Amino acid sequence: MRKRILNFVLIFSLAVTAFSANIFAKDSTETKAKINYQRALEIFRSSLESRIPGIVEGSIYNVVLLKKYYPNADYSNVIDELNKIAEDYPVASIRYKAHLATMYLTMSNGIEVEPRRNVYEHEYLFKQIADQLESKLLVSN
Repeated sequence: MRKRILNFVLIFSLAVTAFSANIFAKDSTETKAKINYQRALEIFRSSLESRIPGIVEGSIYNVVLLKKYYPNADYSNVIDELNKIAEDYPVASIRYKAHLATMYLTMSNGIEVEPRRNVYEHEYLFKQIADQLESKLLVSN
C-alpha cells in the first residue's frame, strides 16, 4: 500500500513539474500567458488542499515560482489557503514553508529568489526567502 502511495506521489509530482514547466515557458502573446498563470493558480490552490504532504509541499514551491515569473498576478486566494496550511497543517516543515511562501507573496518586492537548475531542490528556494526576510526584518534604522 505504501509503495502505491509513493508511486502516486512520484507520478503526481512529475506531472505537476511537467505542467509547471509548461506554464513557466514564455508565451508569444500576453493573453495566452495570462490564461496559463490563472489556470496554474487554480490548480495549485486545489493542490494545496491535498492530504498528501508531498503534493502540498510541491504546490507551495510552484506557487513561489509562479510569483517569481508572474509578479503582478492576483494571489489572494492562494494566500488564504497558504495561511490555513501555515496555521494547522500536521507537518511542521510544511507549515513553515507555507508561512515563508505567504511572506514572499505579500512582500516580494524586496526579495529575490533564484531556483537552481535541479527542480527538486526545494529547500534552496525556501532558504533564500528565509535568509532575505531575516535580514530585512532584523535590520533596524
